[in-house]
Amino acid sequence: MPSSTSHSRLSTLLFPCWILLLLWSIGGSALAKAATPPPNLQGTWDVVQVAVDQQDQPHWLYFPDDPRLLGRELRISTPDISFNDDSRDCQKPVLVALPKASLQKFIGRSFPRPEHFQTPTYPTLSDFGLELADARVSPWQAGCDPDTSQWNHAWFILLSPDRLLTNGDNSGFVLVLRRRASGSSIRPSFACDKAQSTAERTICASMPLAGYDRSVTAAYHRALTEADDDTSSLKQEQISWLKARNACNADIKCLAKSMRERIDQLMQQ
Repeated sequence: MPSSTSHSRLSTLLFPCWILLLLWSIGGSALAKAATPPPNLQGTWDVVQVAVDQQDQPHWLYFPDDPRLLGRELRISTPDISFNDDSRDCQKPVLVALPKASLQKFIGRSFPRPEHFQTPTYPTLSDFGLELADARVSPWQAGCDPDTSQWNHAWFILLSPDRLLTNGDNSGFVLVLRRRASGSSIRPSFACDKAQSTAERTICASMPLAGYDRSVTAAYHRALTEADDDTSSLKQEQISWLKARNACNADIKCLAKSMRERIDQLMQQ
């Protein structure tokens, strides 16, 4: 997810009215079904796809498979829902079961397009680049304490025991996540057997940090592609940044912050 500055900008976005009306209409019956995250949702999940409405590019806040989101870690548990960026955790999450619906209808009505667009009001799964069957699904919606968390009102759809969809902080994207299996290998963008610095060895020991490292590399390659013919200044900036990152040594919070900020910088090139 974007930096705290970006979050303040995104907080002005309106939550889809149809879901608010839906919750109001079912009122007490929905609240009666309120529960801590169901066991089949709990666990650690990794973002494997970032999907946005490809017919609504003027309103993009993120790109398809945006490095700011791809590879991030989502943890769902009884105490909280957390995403390893600088967003505020959803404390004491309460999940409400929303009415069952077809996946296509639910996704479409979650992301209505502006009326002046010369496109249908509701996007399809293919518009999002989601190669998924239009199955009947059972969405869950989160309530957070405090309700200022970006994950307040986020919805979750379990497609299979190991595949999850969510709209995260309601910023116009769908995240496809894969459940992390025990013993999963840590894969940064470099070979860990050749790690030289303390920072690199620390990254090689952390799944979240390895994800950030891959995202920095992806954002850097994108910036090189988008740059003018002269990329020398960008390459020098990257070298300087690597020195600053390595100065974090084994400080996990310092490394995460350094890489998160570098991704934001590169995506603005």
